[in-house]
Amino acid sequence: MAEEQEWANLLAEVFDKLTQKHASITYAFDNLEMKGKVEKAGKIIPTGTVSLTGKLTITAK
Repeated sequence: MAEEQEWANLLAEVFDKLTQKHASITYAFDNLEMKGKVEKAGKIIPTGTVSLTGKLTITAK
């Protein structure tokens, strides 16, 4: 969990700097799959799969 928090903090800093510069980032995906899961009562329950193909642009203002 500590590593996840470090990544979250790093991303927050990056987005703060990008916002100051009014920058944009484009991510291109070719069949990216993300499998969801929830842990409940000590059991892992799958929640589905999301598949992305295309571009995502994030613009900071």
